[in-house]
Amino acid sequence: MPASAGAPPLGTPPTPGAPAEERRGALKALVAIGGLAYAGALAVPAASFLAPAGAAGSAGGRERWVRVGRLDDIPPGEPRRLQVIGDERDAFTVAKHQLLGSVWVLREGEKVRALSATCPHLGCAIDVNEDKKSFNCPCHASRFSLTGVPETGPSPRPMDPLAARVVDGWVEVDFRRYREGTAALEEIAG
Repeated sequence: MPASAGAPPLGTPPTPGAPAEERRGALKALVAIGGLAYAGALAVPAASFLAPAGAAGSAGGRERWVRVGRLDDIPPGEPRRLQVIGDERDAFTVAKHQLLGSVWVLREGEKVRALSATCPHLGCAIDVNEDKKSFNCPCHASRFSLTGVPETGPSPRPMDPLAARVVDGWVEVDFRRYREGTAALEEIAG
């Protein structure tokens, strides 16, 4: 019977290791692809962790608008403390609907102003005085005007201002936290 056209002639030894080399090459490719996927899975969280605070995509660079209350519930000219409830991010986890802090909101017609309710001195909670014409920190007797300017006490800077807006009748605040005890307004993550 004649030899088929695709088969080696009789008596020709098969080429040694051809199928084994193909399997080895495929295995090397799979290991390389798996290694790249693993490196990428580690690199993405590491890059976001190492990004500087002001970089886009980090806590310091993006807006964090949080709905804090209805505009109609805030009497004009009278400061109102509102809780900030939102998602708390910590490295690789997200806790939903957490109390992040509180803010003082002052309504001026259809616009609002917001100030952090955390004292810039040592982080105590700032209260409104009984006359509702100024704020005070009960820890070290810092007193602030309704605009947040310090009047007495050891506070190194005014109350921390926060961007605020009204959207569809709701007050939203761009919630941020700042380092305490410094004259500079330095945002901290979280």
